[in-house]
Amino acid sequence: MIRIFLEVAREQGLKRVSILAGCAVALLSLVALGVVGENGYLDRRARRRQIQALTAEIENTKLENQQLSRMVRDLRSDPQAIEKLARERLRLGRPGEVIITLPPGQPQPAPPISTLPN
Repeated sequence: MIRIFLEVAREQGLKRVSILAGCAVALLSLVALGVVGENGYLDRRARRRQIQALTAEIENTKLENQQLSRMVRDLRSDPQAIEKLARERLRLGRPGEVIITLPPGQPQPAPPISTLPN
């Protein structure tokens, strides 16, 4: 009788253990899928970072567009802005002016030092 009871208990115990193990495997699979799977935690975090980077890029582009719009407006209406651009980028000058262009990377000459009497 005890033998039969132990065998029945062992069979029911194995069933319970196998059911618990199956549930644990299913739960771990769902957790792993939620973290690593498509639209999982890692994927959503990467998309959030991408959205933040694109938002920052959009803001930078908007600022650049505003600056360029201001520059276009000034070049259409302000003669001083046109002259400044011509002098800086095109190295143009007024009649009678001499334009000296130094090679890039060469240091500017220091102003002369005046000697004062003691």
